Amino acid sequence: MIYQIKHTKQKFFGEKFLKSLGIFILIAGLIFLFSFFSPTRSLVVNIFSPFFKTGNYFYDTLSKIPNYFSDRGKLAEENKRLLAEIEKNFFNRLDYESLKYENQKLRDGLGLKPIEGVKTALILAKPPQIPQDTIFLDSGVSLGINKGDYVLVSDRILIGRVVKSSSNRSTVALNSFAGVSSYGFIARTKELVEIKGIGGGNMEIKVPIDFDIVVGDKIMVSDPLNYLIAVVGLVEEDNASGFKKILLSLPVNISKIDVVFLMPSIIE
Repeated sequence: MIYQIKHTKQKFFGEKFLKSLGIFILIAGLIFLFSFFSPTRSLVVNIFSPFFKTGNYFYDTLSKIPNYFSDRGKLAEENKRLLAEIEKNFFNRLDYESLKYENQKLRDGLGLKPIEGVKTALILAKPPQIPQDTIFLDSGVSLGINKGDYVLVSDRILIGRVVKSSSNRSTVALNSFAGVSSYGFIARTKELVEIKGIGGGNMEIKVPIDFDIVVGDKIMVSDPLNYLIAVVGLVEEDNASGFKKILLSLPVNISKIDVVFLMPSIIE
């Protein structure tokens, strides 16, 4: 059986077109009523007001976006400036604390000043910055400091002598300086001894094996007051030679000293 395909011609003014035209006329009529009749206009406004408000919200938000980025840039610049000020204040604080520390050290040292007329000097350098058993001072001949002057750290502790003095600098050889000899006595027994520096903050004494000396004994010099110059740290007996080897150390830790006092020596 053969079926013939029937072709239908689509009309331009069909049902869909008429519906679209009706909706358009309805919208146009609403607009007309909205324009000329206030009650109707109020009704339309009430119906569509949520949509109007939403549109206004998005419009306001979008209009603020340029200001947002502008304000953020200003905040970034302000934060950068504040960070720079904080860093500057931090380093200023460090400088202040350093000066405060040095000032306190000087005050502490002046509080230990032995007697009137004794000169005060700051230590510029000490081991390991410079060779062992020497220190450099910030004062010299211009302040009355001369070669041979005693160098003290308190009213009764003697650590060395000035070996060189220029206009505003002085070099001190400590009692432990290699080859330096001093004559003193043991505070406990009053026995005389000769002390020789061997370097590294150490000194030594050689005495007969039956000599009365023990660890902890203090070695003094008199000029004319008594000054402590060393402390016995080790006693070694050598029966073959019949002598004792006594090792001594300075009575103070030089690394912890910042201020010294100087006075003329009577004994050359």
